Amino acid sequence: MRYYLLFCQLALLSSFNARAQFSAGSNGLHVSAGTTVSINGLTFQPISPLHIENNRLTVSPTALPGSPPSIARVYTWDLPITIAGRIGHFYLTSELNGNTESLLQVAYKNVVSVTTTGSVVNTASHYIYNDLLAPVTFSAVTAAQPGALPVTLQEFAAKKEGPVASLSWSTTYESNSDYFNVEHSINAKDWNTLSTIVAANQGSGLKNYGFSHMAPTAGANYYRLKMVDKDESYAYSTIRVLYFEPSFQAVIYPNPAVEKVQIRTAQWENIAAMKLLNAEGTTLSAFHKKPLFHEIDMKDLSAGLYVVQLLLNDGSTATIKVIKQ
Repeated sequence: MRYYLLFCQLALLSSFNARAQFSAGSNGLHVSAGTTVSINGLTFQPISPLHIENNRLTVSPTALPGSPPSIARVYTWDLPITIAGRIGHFYLTSELNGNTESLLQVAYKNVVSVTTTGSVVNTASHYIYNDLLAPVTFSAVTAAQPGALPVTLQEFAAKKEGPVASLSWSTTYESNSDYFNVEHSINAKDWNTLSTIVAANQGSGLKNYGFSHMAPTAGANYYRLKMVDKDESYAYSTIRVLYFEPSFQAVIYPNPAVEKVQIRTAQWENIAAMKLLNAEGTTLSAFHKKPLFHEIDMKDLSAGLYVVQLLLNDGSTATIKVIKQ
């Protein structure tokens, strides 16, 4: 049985136990999208459903190292979790640990520590939060001043410039940083490195970087940075996504169809294979042998919606809907 948590609020008390723990067992903790949850003062409001199981949250006074170190309140999960949405936490003024409260930013750690930008600090209730619109993976959450921890990523942006994906990012502080891997994915799961950009290594002040992806695929293109330090530890940036329309053009005639349909395109050399699928996505017929047929016989199919799927040489696909009368 899974337990669905609609709302949970645990008040932060002045007598807070720095070794407090929360465990999500094999049944798991499920948080619906948009639900605000607070556990021992750590709050999160995911923008998509979040499930945590076989994991333990520990609250510790041991700060993350830096100059100054983070505040003396660090929330640590036994196993990293991935979340997009609002992340925040309460703290005590006695835990500021040399940090200026009004300058605090939410900071998180997976392998190395990253300080966010744009956090909101309520100095009356001693609460800090940040809205992270792209998924981040972390095992620890705390707060720190900008520049206090090894990498402060000011911004990571992606925009379309015609058929090109233009990526830019900047840092306001680097300590022993080595390089950035620019990574790309078409499903946000499997990643490939497009380029390696050497980092400035040391120093404060704004530093700008950029990269242009000249050949994004049709559809969704996901981008992230892998920020690697000299000791080979690393952390990932938030994920950015751009959508590109397919440059491949093809039409089906006649549509609606009665018996046979013709596939018309001037780019047959770019097509590796063809499939005919029903509305449920089941493959009814497939064509791989060259030269490919330019027509598909549909006379024995029942009336309804079908999809002709064209697999292109670059691994992308083009789909065309056809109605059988």
